[in-house]
Amino acid sequence: MQKSGWDIQENIQPFNKLSQDEIIRLINAAILGNSKHTTSYKFVFFKSILDNIFNVDLNSEPECFLSFDSISLRFTEIYWNLVFRYNLRQMPLNSNGKKSAIETELDYFCKKYSLLKEGLDFSFENLNVELQAELSDNIKKAVVTKYVLGAFCSDTEWQFYHFSKIKKWNGIYLNKNFFEVLAKYRSDFEKVNYFEWIKYLENINKEEDSYKLASKLDLSTERQNLEPYRKILFSYGQDSCFYCGKSLESNAVDHFIPWSFVKDDKLWNFVLACPTCNSKKSDKLTSQNFLTNIKLRNEKLCKIKNPIVQTDFKTYTFTKLTLMYHNAILNGFQTNWTPC
Repeated sequence: MQKSGWDIQENIQPFNKLSQDEIIRLINAAILGNSKHTTSYKFVFFKSILDNIFNVDLNSEPECFLSFDSISLRFTEIYWNLVFRYNLRQMPLNSNGKKSAIETELDYFCKKYSLLKEGLDFSFENLNVELQAELSDNIKKAVVTKYVLGAFCSDTEWQFYHFSKIKKWNGIYLNKNFFEVLAKYRSDFEKVNYFEWIKYLENINKEEDSYKLASKLDLSTERQNLEPYRKILFSYGQDSCFYCGKSLESNAVDHFIPWSFVKDDKLWNFVLACPTCNSKKSDKLTSQNFLTNIKLRNEKLCKIKNPIVQTDFKTYTFTKLTLMYHNAILNGFQTNWTPC
């Protein structure tokens, strides 16, 4: 099987036994400036995997399965917000004004549904779920699996993941050693990826559009409307603060493991907190005894017959939540917070 990069149809060769240093080298080689980048696809693809690293199904056969739907939805969300909210180009402007495939797909979709209206809030989360899914599926076929999947696998010397377009797999199977290293050093890899991604975007965009790029990359995936999660937690019966136990006259939806580490929104990581605890906890980790509390809460919550619950809990395990907690500590997050 000749392996030429983006147009490769599958990678099913056995993984080599790699050390942590070798894995770090392969990932750095794929994203650092000395590798070839004609678009921003590889940076966004890698971020899409990092943001889904704790959604990997460790119970699949073989293990470490991550669906294309999860990758493509995040990939689409990032590009929607960068292109429409922040007006950032994703490939160099050439003489004939050609756009990248991702920008072409986004433009076509907006024209199809007459979404390019003045005054529209262009955040991705304001699209209804059906439109999000349709656009994500289009981009999965036109960009993710067509241009990025083989290229990034090639750049990591075919050791990062297995995939097959021939067998029509609906996702990738991560090398377990890669999964363990990415989960352990998630924040560090994100920073390296951001640094190279920012350099690339600065070179192809106007200075005024490149202002505060790091914040724009972060905000491209931050959800603002957490009301659906609040309603589910209330319907489940959480009427007191998860941390201090006081009755909730007003509340906030809080990420038990801070969003700044996981960069994802899943119901099993959400609790309701009073304004005081939410503010004081901020990006801190609780003391370990709260892990037991959320374990018991999730064992009951996962049984609720609700589409969001069933989707969010599909690959959840308490072992993975515990892994997130300890890896957040390794990434420098302050721990042992308790309410006063």
